[in-house]
Amino acid sequence: MASFTRKAIMDSCLRLLEDRPVDKITVKDIVEDCGINRNTFYYHFEDLPSLIYAIFMEDANRIIQESLVINSLWECFESVINFALKRRRVVMHVYHSSNRVVFEQQLFKICQHTVTRYMDKAMDDLGSIRIQEDDQRIIIEAYSCECYGQIMNWLNNSMKESFLQDMTRLCKLREGEVKDLLLRSTQI
Repeated sequence: MASFTRKAIMDSCLRLLEDRPVDKITVKDIVEDCGINRNTFYYHFEDLPSLIYAIFMEDANRIIQESLVINSLWECFESVINFALKRRRVVMHVYHSSNRVVFEQQLFKICQHTVTRYMDKAMDDLGSIRIQEDDQRIIIEAYSCECYGQIMNWLNNSMKESFLQDMTRLCKLREGEVKDLLLRSTQI
């Protein structure tokens, strides 16, 4: 029953976030929408920011579980883009609020996970060739930051649709780049 109530609170918050910014939502609004009392809300969540954190953490963890194998640089971006597009209005309302850091943390977590899975796949494709752990860490960090930065730029530009075409093209232009980096690591 507790997980049912917790999910109902999260769903109510998402419904409200579809219609209005975070600073226009109160715990009172959520409990009225959900049909529970304030004590029940506070049993599950400390406050509104902890609720928003739980929502984005749950989404991020689900995406991570679904993204166990990443075959291309585009797939790294695609899973993060889909994370934002799934709840576009919610994301924009949280992004333009004091709770922005909650979204940013989960976004970076997804970027880092998908890039790591992509690197794992790229290294498997190289067969018995092994690169230095420091090089692997550096490459993962650089691509994670790039993925995160590109997505943040997209959000700063109100999620313009041209971004998807631009990222598809950029990833096409960069095909083979990771393999070259990994091979170069074994030669330096």
